Amino acid sequence: ETVYLLSRMGNSRSALKMIMEELHDVDKAIEFAKEQDDGELWEDLILYSIDKPPFITGLLNNIGTHVDPILLIHRIKEGMEIPNLRDSLVKILQDYNLQILLREGCKKILVADSLSLLKKMHRTQMKGVLVDEENICESCLSPILPTDAAKPFSVVVFHCRHMFHKECLPMPSMNAPAQYCNICSAKNRGPGSAILEMKK
Repeated sequence: ETVYLLSRMGNSRSALKMIMEELHDVDKAIEFAKEQDDGELWEDLILYSIDKPPFITGLLNNIGTHVDPILLIHRIKEGMEIPNLRDSLVKILQDYNLQILLREGCKKILVADSLSLLKKMHRTQMKGVLVDEENICESCLSPILPTDAAKPFSVVVFHCRHMFHKECLPMPSMNAPAQYCNICSAKNRGPGSAILEMKK
């Protein structure tokens, strides 16, 4: 109960110290460090365990996926006998290989998803955009199409579907060589950075 209260009060290091020094329960200490996910707690646990072979064995069997095992192995004193050391090292290597496989699998999924989304975005951007008398210029708020159908006009439609009269957009300059959607640029340059231009 005291451990729980200390943890709830934010005093995780004192809670871990109580588990190690009063309960002498390495498994509970490791589980507590996992739950808190705090690098300082793992460091405290390693420092406390470094002269206690049973604790070292427990750490070697469980530390692999949370902390670099080298941090613990380098601190083991030469000549110290560690129970089941070979089995613990084999488990570390197995855990490491499993992590590599998981990362490679996640990378493949991420690349496949990114490619799929890129293709989907490309297909969407290649679709035509309907421009009619109901649309307005997002800058001057007047109808995007002239009332006189015979009058020449130039309309810029961004991929974000915002439309502007060409004359309502800033002219390209050295600082901004490409035209962009004023609305989406105010939202950290959203999808309106590419354009379609319609002229008559």
